[in-house]
Amino acid sequence: MWTGLVIVLASVVVTALALLLFGRSRAHDQADDRDADSRGFLGAVISGLFIVALAFYVVIVWEESGAAGDNASREAAAVADVYWQTAVMPQPQRDHIRSLLTEYPKLVAEREWPKLAAGESDDRTSETLNSLHTEILSLPASPDQVKSARERSLERMREITDLRRDRLDSAGGLDNTGRIMLIGTIAGAVAMVVFPMMIGFTARKRHILQMSLTSAVLALVCVLCAGMTQPFDGVLRVEPEAFTSVTEELAGIPVEANR
Repeated sequence: MWTGLVIVLASVVVTALALLLFGRSRAHDQADDRDADSRGFLGAVISGLFIVALAFYVVIVWEESGAAGDNASREAAAVADVYWQTAVMPQPQRDHIRSLLTEYPKLVAEREWPKLAAGESDDRTSETLNSLHTEILSLPASPDQVKSARERSLERMREITDLRRDRLDSAGGLDNTGRIMLIGTIAGAVAMVVFPMMIGFTARKRHILQMSLTSAVLALVCVLCAGMTQPFDGVLRVEPEAFTSVTEELAGIPVEANR
């Protein structure tokens, strides 16, 4: 937060100083209006390109954030489904599998989720998931009820593994298209401030105020965009609500249902 505020204030100061140092005089401004239409057209083109890049970037980030949230919900739902499949599993595997299923979403929410902001995974969560696979694979293939539960559980475990892999991939940040749009957005914002100075904005107070406000708004937009590069960190970060909810759900299952 403070870093973003410093960037916004710095952009205002730099813009104001640049206009004071390099802004044209009023006499010069009044003497040269021959290219006003061309300058206005170029300014509109730069503004349009900035808006397009910003719009594409926001859409990309929004979709990635939404996909990350949906995948987390599906992963948590798959954990709950496997838990209910354990009702027909024999002992002692049933209790061990249920213990691991209860532990997994808790580990994701409390240990792995904070690490996702740095693009990292949690080793203990990985070990728990691997143990689940091993325990379910060790179940007997008979009778039919156990066989059906085993096959269903393995199918859901594959889904959990794939969704977790997608979650870890998303934690790596933007793809190439997203990076290009972010660079285009920042470059467009810089161009919208630099271009008026290049074409000769005067150092009058109203121009300094106008450009300072424009610079502040564009800097704020760039700071917000830079803070949305990762779905598990920043402004649009996804919270582990799905996993905390399923943890509470599993903990609230009556003891009778666990027998």
